[in-house]
Amino acid sequence: MEPLTHLFKCTVCHEYTLEEDRCPRCGGSVASPYPAKFSLQDKYGEYRRRAKRKLRMSAD
Repeated sequence: MEPLTHLFKCTVCHEYTLEEDRCPRCGGSVASPYPAKFSLQDKYGEYRRRAKRKLRMSAD
């Protein structure tokens, strides 16, 4: 029986893969496609929301 693997998403071509280090299609870096867990005691939540707002404003 094979061990369970995690799913990753390429940050360049947005393809899903099981490779942990590089995308087999384009060679780009991979990251977890899942959002961070929600916590009411999130120390850095305000900074993350501020960065997200700033990113959205620059895209307009």
